[in-house]
Amino acid sequence: MNYTDKFTNTDINIHYIETNDHVTDSLPLVYIPGALGNAEQFIEEMKSLFPRHCISISLRGIGKSDAPLKGYTFEENILDISSVIKKSGLNAYYLMAYSMGVPYAIQYAATNPNEVKGLILCDYPAKYPRIPEQWIENAKKFVPPNRCHVVEEIQKDSSEIILWEKLKEINCPVLVLKGGTEQALLKEEASMKYKSNLKNVELLEFTNSGHELWVPDYEKFIQSIKDFLTKIEAKNITINI
Repeated sequence: MNYTDKFTNTDINIHYIETNDHVTDSLPLVYIPGALGNAEQFIEEMKSLFPRHCISISLRGIGKSDAPLKGYTFEENILDISSVIKKSGLNAYYLMAYSMGVPYAIQYAATNPNEVKGLILCDYPAKYPRIPEQWIENAKKFVPPNRCHVVEEIQKDSSEIILWEKLKEINCPVLVLKGGTEQALLKEEASMKYKSNLKNVELLEFTNSGHELWVPDYEKFIQSIKDFLTKIEAKNITINI
């Protein structure tokens, strides 16, 4: 499988990786990583999902994306996701998000219901957090020295945004994946909130996994994604494939 590095070529250049953009017999999957995750971290999953057309995004300040000195709000990250999808020319696709990428995906799916045909949410509740200051020092270990300002600005621009009610605006099928150990970030009470607020939801727990859902059983993780997408397509819920 080959992949292509691409950029949005906007005021803030956002990097994304695209695979198999020639595949037209199934809908693409767009992936949003967690807070400091980059596009490259989803390459193995894109290989496993071959030949499906996939896109993986590095949000601003992360990976090969531009790292402005200011501007890391929830809303600005949503605009970056929108710029990638617009540049790619997609008008129907699935959206998948991990960890702190989940609230972005929820907001985006709720405001683009005609485009998002399926949603996969990985081990995070439906809210964006107010990040504590003590997060900064540990987070700096995961960015290059010349980008320490990124984690400082992410923390500074963060504010709690509750999205449980926003789930009621999502009509497409949703798969919620959660870990089963204490290290999981999606707890039982929040899992039940997903079930009560979404119209069409499947909840799957990986009993032996923490926040890293693909550990210890990577194949189960990938197969759950494949099964969900196949189920949607088998029921002809998607359109414009």
